[in-house]
Amino acid sequence: MVGKRKITQSCLSQAIEDYIPKNNFYRRLKSLLDLTFLYKAVAPYYGKCGQKSVDPVVFFKLHLVAHFENQCSERALIRNSQLRVDILYFLDYNVGERLPYHSTLSRTRKRLPEEVFESCFQYILSACVEAGMVRGHTQVMDAAFVEANASTDSLKRKALLEWQLVKGEAEQVTPDELLGQDAAFTALEKTDKPKSCPRNNRSHISMSDGDAKLSEKRGKPSRLYYLSSMAVDTHRHVITHIQADMADERDSKHLVAIVGKLSSKLKHYGLPLQYLLADGGFGSGENYAFLEANKIKGFIALPGSYHPVRDGFRYDTTENAYVCGNEKLLYYHGIRMESGFATHYYHARVKDCKECPLKKACCGNKRRQSLTFSVYRHYHQRMQERVESKEGKKMIGRRMSTVEPVFGSLLNYYGMKRSNAKGKRAAHKMMLMAATAYNLQKLLSYSVQPKSNVQILTLKQANTLYFVLRYVVQHPGGIL
Repeated sequence: MVGKRKITQSCLSQAIEDYIPKNNFYRRLKSLLDLTFLYKAVAPYYGKCGQKSVDPVVFFKLHLVAHFENQCSERALIRNSQLRVDILYFLDYNVGERLPYHSTLSRTRKRLPEEVFESCFQYILSACVEAGMVRGHTQVMDAAFVEANASTDSLKRKALLEWQLVKGEAEQVTPDELLGQDAAFTALEKTDKPKSCPRNNRSHISMSDGDAKLSEKRGKPSRLYYLSSMAVDTHRHVITHIQADMADERDSKHLVAIVGKLSSKLKHYGLPLQYLLADGGFGSGENYAFLEANKIKGFIALPGSYHPVRDGFRYDTTENAYVCGNEKLLYYHGIRMESGFATHYYHARVKDCKECPLKKACCGNKRRQSLTFSVYRHYHQRMQERVESKEGKKMIGRRMSTVEPVFGSLLNYYGMKRSNAKGKRAAHKMMLMAATAYNLQKLLSYSVQPKSNVQILTLKQANTLYFVLRYVVQHPGGIL
């Protein structure tokens, strides 16, 4: 049952308001924020009888306070909020009135689906769009690791047969053989040489949080993480999309889904997506083709494994073949799969390479020389030319100055460094609330900024025109 608190003069006395300065952050935020739409959003997830639960508005305000105060612990959140007069005023509580129990917040968060948290994020994003803080045409995409609420000590080896199936080495074995292999593998784990039994996502799983995956940051030990994928508008650095993904997946895997959701959001506001900036982690031929098909101009660096040029070879368009240094042709022989990717395959004739004086330097002990190129080769070439252009170099600097400070703020100052619950869905909810708090603080700062107009006065003196620029600033300072 939805518990809607009745705010009366006895509940919120005038005395508590008098102790809060007018420029206090939570006082200004309370006058700006209206979350009454949440009562309708959460109604389908509560019964019509029974004991009243926590007020949905109070619930979401407490989550915003947690991110404003950079707190991941709900126990610490309730304990500290009970002592802060400005937070009590923001929550419509009086001094001495008990806040909800921390366990109530955990249960409520688990009960509510991700769509409710998404609606809260979308509400603040709409306010940012109405304030003119989002232009939409240029979006920057990036991803970063967020620590899972689980330790590597919770990692346990998967059942041996399951591990073999994942690894692609499953064989028909008898129960006795399976038990023998299982005992041998357990003995390896107990040895003093950890390198003999490495832990990875294929052979081990966290018993505390099954969705968390092992991954490594440069120069740091392996830990359990989630991947946070985010899109930021370049105008006022407003977050337009954020989601939680598995940490063992490539960034490029999620670009198509993110762009689809992002385009739908911006289209709803009449803001077409025209430019997309991202680092090389999002680069792939499939993504380049997708962006071109949707008429989005991308500036995404090429992945490190791609080699657009083969030294010593030139392409013959009439023969659809490559010419080597000895003027022999490497003919086209269709598409093959190489390392999981479709590639165009070219190779020379054996007799041409056998009689070639450059054979040892060209192909070594191989019978003949062969070349492979991605089926998205032309998309790679166009993207490379675009990134290396003058406009592309400018966009690279724009990308770094836009999304990296936003991620740094979320991880270090908005409580998104570590998930406060178990599971991918809970991590997604936490990321949505962190992004909502970030956008809300930017909206509050933007709404109080003085707006300036320019007046040009024309004075005629001694047949000479003098132009005087006056900036009319809307604050008590008057005219400068």
